[in-house]
Amino acid sequence: MVNRERIFALDSLRGIAALGVALFYHYSHFTSTPVFDGFVTYWLHRWGIMLVDLFFVLSGFVLSHVYLEALARREVRPLTFFVLRFSRLYPLHFATLCCVALLQTWRAREGLGSFVYHANDLMHFALNVLFLQQGVVRTQYSFNGPSWSLTVEEVSYIAFFVCMYFFARWFKLGFAVLVAVAITIHLGDVDTHVFNRHISRGLAGFFGGALAFQVHRRAQERGRSGTLAWVAGGLAAITIGYFVMAGYPRTTATLLAHSLVIFPALVLLVLNCAPLDRAFSARPLAYLGEISYSVYMIHFPVQLLLVTLDEKFEIVFVRFSVEFFLFYSLLATRYSWSRSRPSASTASNDPCRPGFARGGSALTRLAERHIAGSGQREPARGASARGFGSTPTPTERSAGEVGGGPDWN
Repeated sequence: MVNRERIFALDSLRGIAALGVALFYHYSHFTSTPVFDGFVTYWLHRWGIMLVDLFFVLSGFVLSHVYLEALARREVRPLTFFVLRFSRLYPLHFATLCCVALLQTWRAREGLGSFVYHANDLMHFALNVLFLQQGVVRTQYSFNGPSWSLTVEEVSYIAFFVCMYFFARWFKLGFAVLVAVAITIHLGDVDTHVFNRHISRGLAGFFGGALAFQVHRRAQERGRSGTLAWVAGGLAAITIGYFVMAGYPRTTATLLAHSLVIFPALVLLVLNCAPLDRAFSARPLAYLGEISYSVYMIHFPVQLLLVTLDEKFEIVFVRFSVEFFLFYSLLATRYSWSRSRPSASTASNDPCRPGFARGGSALTRLAERHIAGSGQREPARGASARGFGSTPTPTERSAGEVGGGPDWN
């Protein structure tokens, strides 16, 4: 049976990561200088791209929670699984692709030139339409550049499905092998179609998160959540401290350490430390998870629109000012295509639910009806039926006490 329990703490982590990428790291598209002083903003401005790897970790963790048992028992058919995955990512991807294509084409006709991503030709448009942009096909970033992570995510879904559907008895070994493959690609600096650093980042983070779920479940079963919280917190603190002392070098080891150690440990710490779990389950933070996918996908089109208006009509935005930062932040989050209260049909802890349209796409609803009609009983809504920040019942917090919101990265 597909597990539909949800924990809002993972929503919060995803939302914070999305804001880190959209509002801080990619703010470098406007100015090379951080708007605010301090180590955290400096780290986000320089290293915020690694928060995408946190998305991958969350994806592996949540997908394991939702589908691990169902796929192992073949309770979900291949077509159903992939229709659900694809239909919940593609609509917003295609909409933002068209918006960026129109704006970049208009800029070219007005003599303004392209902004940030320059490979905006017909071939790259076709690659984006087919979900084969940067990652699967080794090429340049194009159109809505951040969407590269969606392609990498899809590759991880395929690998996860193959492991669970065909090799369920040895899935842990399969996860470990895929992590080893990712490390080999990264350390070997392999740079070909399919086998490249983009794919290896996705595989390392995704299956690092999947293995973290196994650790979390084992600790829950043995009643050792507190011990796991201390171990995870200590491991994260020691690793982060090492890189801070080393000046956070831009190396392969730094990236892999975040995908395989720091971010999985952070997830385990938040879920197994009761005060942190309650804090990250608060309604304002959980709402960030609801809008995380749309913020991530919309922020570059918003940037492109602002820059185009500035250059064409000479509005003279002061892009390194606090006022402009706040204005951009408002636009990037205000028009996210989601609402804090999911509809009944999409309230579950299904990964990749972006909230693009309330109730999901037609393909998504069709796949969900197929699951319901294939003999799988619709489980209780659990935490999803309650308001944000409500106190979960013992039943809802049992059986692993895991979950999360829309998983996309």
